[in-house]
Amino acid sequence: MAASPQFGVQFISEFRIVLLGNKGAGKTSLANLIVCRQTTSPKNTAQCMKIRGVAAGRLVTLVDSPGWWKNLLVNETPEFQKQELVLSMTHCQPGPHAVLLVIRVDVLYTDKNKRAAQQHLELLGKDIWKHTVVVFTYGDRLQDQKVEQHIKSEGETFLQWLVGKCGNRYHIFNIDRYSGTQVKDLLEMIEDMVAGNGGSCYEMDKKCLNEVKEMRRVAEEKANKRRMMAQEQRDMHQGHNCSLSNIRMVLLGYRRSGKSSIRNNIFGRENIDLKRTSQCVKTQSEVAGKIITVLDTPGWWKTLAARDTAELDKQEILHSICLCSPGPHALLLTLRIDMPFRDEEMKSLEEHLSLLGERAWNHTILLFTHGDLLGDLTVEQYIETEGKNLKLLVAKCRNRYHVLNNKNLLDGGQVMELFKKVEEMVSENEGLYYEMHQRTYKEVRRKWRLMEKKSKMRLKVMHRRMIGSVKGAGQYPTELSLVLLGYGEAGKTSARNTILGTIDFGLKRTYRCVKRMGEVEGKLLTVIDTPGWWKRLPIEEMPEFSKQEILQSRSLTPGPVIFLLVIRLDSSFQEEERRAVKDHLNLFGDTVWDQTMVLFTCGDWLGGRPIELYIESEGEALKWILEKCGNRHHILSNKNQRSNTQVTELLKKIEELVAENKACHSVGMWDLKEKTGRRLENIQASERGIQRQTEDFDSDDDEVFTTDRKYNIKK
Repeated sequence: MAASPQFGVQFISEFRIVLLGNKGAGKTSLANLIVCRQTTSPKNTAQCMKIRGVAAGRLVTLVDSPGWWKNLLVNETPEFQKQELVLSMTHCQPGPHAVLLVIRVDVLYTDKNKRAAQQHLELLGKDIWKHTVVVFTYGDRLQDQKVEQHIKSEGETFLQWLVGKCGNRYHIFNIDRYSGTQVKDLLEMIEDMVAGNGGSCYEMDKKCLNEVKEMRRVAEEKANKRRMMAQEQRDMHQGHNCSLSNIRMVLLGYRRSGKSSIRNNIFGRENIDLKRTSQCVKTQSEVAGKIITVLDTPGWWKTLAARDTAELDKQEILHSICLCSPGPHALLLTLRIDMPFRDEEMKSLEEHLSLLGERAWNHTILLFTHGDLLGDLTVEQYIETEGKNLKLLVAKCRNRYHVLNNKNLLDGGQVMELFKKVEEMVSENEGLYYEMHQRTYKEVRRKWRLMEKKSKMRLKVMHRRMIGSVKGAGQYPTELSLVLLGYGEAGKTSARNTILGTIDFGLKRTYRCVKRMGEVEGKLLTVIDTPGWWKRLPIEEMPEFSKQEILQSRSLTPGPVIFLLVIRLDSSFQEEERRAVKDHLNLFGDTVWDQTMVLFTCGDWLGGRPIELYIESEGEALKWILEKCGNRHHILSNKNQRSNTQVTELLKKIEELVAENKACHSVGMWDLKEKTGRRLENIQASERGIQRQTEDFDSDDDEVFTTDRKYNIKK
């Protein structure tokens, strides 16, 4: 580089630029625009891609890098992708003049997105910010608003923080059409930045860079050995392979692992009907001269233990074996290749597969989805890079694995190869398919029939109660007060948004009571959202201030109140949850149950199944709660907030509950208010006593061991 005598800045003969950003930010489109390269619709960048060209009359080397998921922190990104970000520095030696952090201007960024961007960028070192320019893409979406106004309108959040970290260097691009001016201005900004950095480019720490290179080299060596071992294993059974005229397979895996996409891929269908699988879906068709049967099953939450999975989902997984009699030839255990595989995932997966018994592993093939994101890397390199848990899982599956590119439905070869591996596994198992133990099989079928029978009986009972319910006992009130109660993450805030038809107060955790009012169906609604309690934590271990805050909700409501006890449908409900609900509601007195209705959230999880089936499958703990509430319940799908029907029906049930309680001024309600006031006074007195004790213990604010800190440590 030489100094420019005209402008007093560094003149760069050839720019070296690295583009970073989350998936979908527009990095590849921006790279093509800078060098004026015509391409088809850009695909996901799986590995670093080097592009050389001319931009605004200057030579430019661009390095496009893989993006991270916007909502996931760096520990939730696969190891091979993090390595690829670091290795982007090696594609433009001795280092880039600039790093362009690409941000879509038409997307909302949260605090978690900010942390994700910071963590991924700082994989390259803490000093990377001195060499970074923020580039906003899709600038035409701002319309008449200037980018400076857009940054300020975001408040003290992501954009202002980000621009500040980059020394107020930012540029905006309309990537839908080429503009020589916007490219020229960007290059001039980079020259100014280089001059401000003393004319130097960014050079990453050599030790860190060499460590990543060595890790990649070792992984490649081990991957080659694994590939040879897998091939030798297949060759060993080559002469004994059986050719199956029909193949039966069951798809298992956590939510969003790609099971339904695999089903479409196997049958060569477009990616349709990719909603969450709420119950077993059986698909049968002829493929390449074979009758193929695929059972798609509900997924579990990726990091949660089997005990947290709804009983109905676990029964569906067991029921899938009964639906492909006499038994599946293969259990296809699906994993996303663009996600890490850690201790929590391993534990959850083992627990859910143990539902089928230890013999299930003999018939399991590990099926990796989103194979297009590997790029030129092999699946063996991914396995070796990702760590001990994944290698242990591959070993449990006897080194049987396959990778599918779900975006390439025209590639029938990958499906044929999967069928071939299934046949090889069946041959290895001496022609046997997976067969559930006969006693377990009979028990599963018996339990399923019993659940269906009981759910139909419950439905009939509820129908008779609805017909005989009290209606019109006095005029329905024009004002209603609702208090939302429930454990953390039950969906209270989402339910509040759905009821009031608003989305203006976000979905952050509720730490204090929040009061909102609105007119719905001609009625004035007051809705109080309360802090959630820990799902299985006894009330004795809850801090006093949390109980006080929950009780405070009653004083915020004018007149009579209805309590909505919020419970997630897609999660289990066991004895510990029942005790926690019972103790927290009893804070309001014994009569609280007369004014309480159970509000089930995540209604879309049910699919086409009746709520009664879920209630019967969960067992006595949930039935006890419902009986205490007079079997009053309602279902909300918070994903379908535009549906007025579900809210209208809820308000109708609440009106009937008010009528049953003898209208607005029933003795029970005023008694509840009086008891709540007394309990609140007692808790407040207790809280003052605790505060005095902590003040006596140590007057230094930094050392005071408050109830809050004690609770956090115990938790």
